[in-house]
Amino acid sequence: MWDIRKFGDSRRSSKKSLEPLATQSVGLSISSSYFSPSGNSLLTTSFANRLDLIANAHLQSGSIDKKTKPAILKPTHNIQHNNRTGRWLCTFMASWHPELDIFISGSMNKPRCMEVFNSGGKLLRGVTGESLTSVMSRCCFHPSTEKLVMVGGNSSGRVVVVR
Repeated sequence: MWDIRKFGDSRRSSKKSLEPLATQSVGLSISSSYFSPSGNSLLTTSFANRLDLIANAHLQSGSIDKKTKPAILKPTHNIQHNNRTGRWLCTFMASWHPELDIFISGSMNKPRCMEVFNSGGKLLRGVTGESLTSVMSRCCFHPSTEKLVMVGGNSSGRVVVVR
């Protein structure tokens, strides 16, 4: 995590390296990282087969001077989740509901499903159905309806809407 106020004007050449405020290391690549709508939780999806939730990540910062290292973000909740989509599928990118502190992710489980979790990492529901015949790598919530509407997309370009 960086403080973008320290970036300055990119048109001016600067050899000064920007130091991060905080880092997270999971051992394998992180495919997505998003703040919850309230800003209280950071959700990361990684190839370490986990969905990590970090409470108040924006407050866990190290010093900006070069004498101390940045803070290392430790997950508040680890959710074991098979994120190994392989070479033919898009990576999973768990995403938050735009107003509620719940999030959605695709799943490698059979029957195929989209999984909805709360901000504490508890699985609320696995959504299945006859239209979900493939892995939905990209999932999101529709932002402008009163009812919960979920959308999932697969690597072939198929989109499924669940109400």
